[in-house]
Amino acid sequence: MSGVLGKTGLNIVQLTLNNLKMSAPKELKFFSSVKTGKGLAKLINNLREHRRKINVSKKKRSSLSKKQRKAVLDKTDARCHICGVELKINNFQADHVKSHHSGGTHAESNYLPSCFTCNNYRWHYTSEELQIILRLGVWAKTKIMNDPIYGLDLANKFIKHETGVRNRRKTKQ
Repeated sequence: MSGVLGKTGLNIVQLTLNNLKMSAPKELKFFSSVKTGKGLAKLINNLREHRRKINVSKKKRSSLSKKQRKAVLDKTDARCHICGVELKINNFQADHVKSHHSGGTHAESNYLPSCFTCNNYRWHYTSEELQIILRLGVWAKTKIMNDPIYGLDLANKFIKHETGVRNRRKTKQ
């Protein structure tokens, strides 16, 4: 991914954060104090509860104009800001930098282009929650690759889950 976005991705994110008067997310310093699985579960639940208590903006969402969508897409040279996949003007989602749920505004400066998959899985998680999710994902990938028993079981459970998600989406359409 870094080869796709390189310095451009960092500049875009920093520019967007500057426009929103936000600071970059901090490293999870308290994560190092977690010593057990129960502690990790408690941390994840506490972060989730904190996110849910944030004042939600009551402003109604509105759609971006074609000109605004083009400006958002141009920020990353028509690439998803998360995974770097190439996007088309009629086939991308405008992802809030500061989520609507957390009071993010409906302004061009608060959007970055993303593919459906990345935007769907990012949801309205806080930066702290995303850091934990990424760490868990990297750990799970390593287990799947290197642990023939536990890794295979983990992979089978994941595939079963994803198959259920795909099937539910098909029935909704």
